[in-house]
Order: sequence, then structure tokens, then C-alpha cells
Amino acid sequence: MTARFKLPHLLASAACAVGIAGGALAAPPQVITMDGHYLEYARQRVAAGEAILKPAHAKLIEDAGALLKVTPEAVTYKKIMPPSGDKHDYMSLAPYWWPDPTKPDGLPYIQKDGQFNPSSKNGDTDSVRMQIMCLGTQNLSLAYYFTGDTKYAKKAADFIRTWFLDPQTRMNPNLRYGQAVMGRVDGRGIGLIDTRNLWMVIDAVALLEPASVLTPAEITELKKWFKDFNTWMLTSDTGIEEFNAHNNHGTFYDMQVANYALFAGDMKTAKQAVERGVDLRIASQISLEGKQYAELERTTPFHYTAFNLEAMSNLARYGEQVKVDVWKKRDKTRGIKNGINYLAKFAAQPETWPYPELEGKPETELALGVMLRAERAYGGGGYANVVAQLPVSSFNTQEIIAMSKLLGTPPPTTLNSIDRLIWPVMPKK
Repeated sequence: MTARFKLPHLLASAACAVGIAGGALAAPPQVITMDGHYLEYARQRVAAGEAILKPAHAKLIEDAGALLKVTPEAVTYKKIMPPSGDKHDYMSLAPYWWPDPTKPDGLPYIQKDGQFNPSSKNGDTDSVRMQIMCLGTQNLSLAYYFTGDTKYAKKAADFIRTWFLDPQTRMNPNLRYGQAVMGRVDGRGIGLIDTRNLWMVIDAVALLEPASVLTPAEITELKKWFKDFNTWMLTSDTGIEEFNAHNNHGTFYDMQVANYALFAGDMKTAKQAVERGVDLRIASQISLEGKQYAELERTTPFHYTAFNLEAMSNLARYGEQVKVDVWKKRDKTRGIKNGINYLAKFAAQPETWPYPELEGKPETELALGVMLRAERAYGGGGYANVVAQLPVSSFNTQEIIAMSKLLGTPPPTTLNSIDRLIWPVMPKK
């Protein structure tokens, strides 16, 4: 681990210069995916009025205010009944599969890679509902962290209770019916990509701790839910199917296993997942040039290249907690740094991207988070310069669009994305 991670001296200096809560340096939250030191630094810089963070902070508070008026989501609210007959079972439809226009009933569905079927992204099933719950919980918990206003913490706790704990609305800890394809299969292993943002809920628990809005018994029950879900991922046929994926799906699988194990206190399983991620995912998916061929074959290759690097970056973050330095492993060839550097060459100049894109130009939004994390990990590699050059464009993932429509607020842009608050660029020592 590099000196970039030795932050207490830097933060103490920042606290003296900025002053927050009377000048006292607050203990960083014990988050797992985010970095508590970076969050505390960002909170101090926001309090000091730092211009580059103002748009992101303003957007955070705007959306949090709208979320206060929203009814928490639950899997039991969907319109389509899962094959089990139990609405507590999560269900989603494969986004790129459409009714066959040559068949009277449209069955079985046919694939159109990169083209979203609108019926997979509405309230009939749980896909968008899941992401609204994750994004909303993260937004509210961060709003509490940055303002200290418990109204946000209470609402975040309501989101968590409704989805995971309330017997009337809780989700069963399995994904048997994720990304079903009508007329073909009730559920698929790749449906596990739907739960990729549950880390936001886990980190929210740490952010909410000072507000005491979740009881110790509720937190224990939540940890059990994630332990049970992890067991299902590791032992079920559906989970094993996703384990065998050789693209971003496999990476997100190991990322999730490591995250849930860390939350449940199972360090052995977490370390196994991280080590597997280094060898089975990163080394096998990133070429000597830093290319990810499995992602470059997609109709939106820039998006999927950054998407997979996001999962790899999370694995590297978990590696810090189980003493496996993913950031430096194979940092010259076939390592995560290889992949990041390849993306960095095109992130600020997407017109130079050499691969065809479905919409004619790359979707560069996800590059922001990847570059900010790389700056944290490596510092001085030019990643902060890439961040500064990223163009303003709509952060238009389907889930962000859905939540923005729900809240009646405009989607954020890359320059005021919440990533800037989570991974602020720190000055060099």
C-alpha cells in the first residue's frame, strides 16, 4: 500500500485549515467500499466552500430533499408475480430481450444487445425498483453525513427497513428470478448484475451509525440477510452460473461476494473472493495492452470497459481490507492499472475511441469514478488531469433516469456527479 493511503496527517492539516464542527476532526466512518478518510476530507472541503464540490453537494441535497417525499420501494410492489408465487422473491426481465415480432404472442423473446426493452425498466418488475432503493439509500445517508440533519438518516433507515427487514415487504435473500427471458427461462445467473449496487446499502449503515436510526438488533438482522444472500450466491445453480462468467458479470460476482462477506465479518470468504478476482477476473480479462476484449465486443464498448473497471476497483478497495494489494498486482501487465491506463487514453478525448458505438459516440460517464479512484490509488499518474478534462454530458444510466423521473429532478452531469464527493482529488503531500 502506497503513501497515498496514509492520510491522518493530511486530514489533520486540512481540519486546521478548514475547521468543521468547531475545528475538531471527526472520526472517519467505517465504510467498506467508499473511503472514510476521503469522505471526511470532502466534508471539510464542502464546509470550506470549495468550488469544484459545490455542484455535487447541491445536487446531493436537492435529490435528498425530493427523496424525503418518496415512499420507500419494496419487492412486494411489483405487478408481475414470480414463478414461485411469492412476491417477496425478486424478479426482473432481461433488458436486451424483446418480443419476437414474427410470433403472435411474441414468444420466445429475441435478443437486441444494447437496446433496452422498456418493459424491463418499469414498475412491472424489480430492476429499477432495486436501483432506486440503492441509489436513494446512498443519497440520503450521504446527505445526513454532509449535513448532520437526522431527517435524512431517518428516511434512509426507512428505505433499508422496507426492503430488507419488514416482514410484510422484505426481499427473500435470493435472485432465482433475476433477468428472466419470457418464453425461455425463469431466471439467469446474469441477473446477479442487478444487485451490484447493494454495497451502497452496506456503506449507508456505517454513515448512519451516529444517528442511531437503526437498532443493534436491526443491524444484526441485516448482516444475517447479506450472509444468507452470499450463501445463496456461492451454492445455488444460479449463483454458480454467474461465477463462471468471463466478463464483467464474473467480476461483479466476486466483488459482491467480497463485499457481503466483509459486512458479515467473514474475512476468509472475502479474501478468497479478492484473490480469485485478481487471478480469475483481472488477469484473464485485461490484455497486455490494457484492453478488455470481452467488453470491447459489446455494442457500447466504452461503457462496458469502464463498467468492469468499476467492479475491479471495488475489488481492489476490498483487497486493502484483507491485505491483498490488487492495485499493484501485475501493475505492468494484465493488472488493473493496465486497464485503467488504457481507458484514460480516451476518457477525455472520446472522439479518439477506436471502436464502434451503438449511439455513434462513447458513453463516458462511468470514466469519472474510475479515474477518481485511480488518482486515489496511484496519485501523480495524470488521472486528476483526465478528471479535469472530462466533458459535461448527461449521466444517463437507465437507473439514474428512472430515479430522476421519480423525484422530478434533472439527472446529474459528469461534472457534478456524486463521485466527486465520494472520491475527491486530494492535494499531494
